[in-house]
Amino acid sequence: MSAPSHRSQATTTSAPAGRFARLYGARPWHLLSLLASFALTGYVVRRLLDETSAFVQIAVWFIGGAVVWDLVLGPALALADRLVRPRLGAVQVRGVSPLNHLRVPALVSSLLLLLFAPLVLQRSKQTYQAKTGLLQDPYLERWAAVALSLFTLSALVYAVAVLRTHRPPARGRQAGRDGASDR
Repeated sequence: MSAPSHRSQATTTSAPAGRFARLYGARPWHLLSLLASFALTGYVVRRLLDETSAFVQIAVWFIGGAVVWDLVLGPALALADRLVRPRLGAVQVRGVSPLNHLRVPALVSSLLLLLFAPLVLQRSKQTYQAKTGLLQDPYLERWAAVALSLFTLSALVYAVAVLRTHRPPARGRQAGRDGASDR
């Protein structure tokens, strides 16, 4: 039986689709889904920006979020990583390091805090209540619950990864590999 051939996607599709894939770098459905997502995003932005003041507020928030991430949260996470890496980098249980299991939930929690900071920190009570009719009170608790859930889920994934690693062979079996029979 011959081994399966590993041909590129472009050679297994029709000639026009293959040419498109070579020029574009992906299949046509990728471009169509990308255009559909841009159209949906444009529709949502248009609906949100019926007022000029809303556009300015969103632009300020977007630019402010980028600046806060670049100048505050990004460097804070890098510093925390630099402080934790020497201590946890060497710690491994059965060859599995806990470092990335702390990095991922910390990063996602920080990004969620940045994204929802006005709601979590209750900085836009009147605007939020006027637009939605809801209060901002539960956002801090919800963000904390999501962050705790992310760290808990990451700890569970870490525990499963540790449990799935192979245990070192017992001494009796080790001696059998050195020439003695296990039977």
